[in-house]
Amino acid sequence: MQARQPQEAAGSERRSAQRLRVLKQAYIIFNNRQSTLTCRLRDISTTGCRLKLHNPAMVPNQFIIYFPTDGRERPCEIAWRGIGQIGARFLDVPA
Repeated sequence: MQARQPQEAAGSERRSAQRLRVLKQAYIIFNNRQSTLTCRLRDISTTGCRLKLHNPAMVPNQFIIYFPTDGRERPCEIAWRGIGQIGARFLDVPA
């Protein structure tokens, strides 16, 4: 009989920054600003965000996220891909 590994407590995460839950429209910009995809911003932190969209496979590894509510843009890279969503890491965060 094997011992079970302790499971992480519900809600515990590996993230270094606290996330803020939101539901806002955003745009993924890529291909030298020639292509865009509409997405929904689901949560955001100082280091990255989670985006919901129809086809995550269409998003390149690096892109710009545009937030029309405040006109900001942030360079990003894919941290993870899931069904209908991606996690993005902001590239303009100081190390």
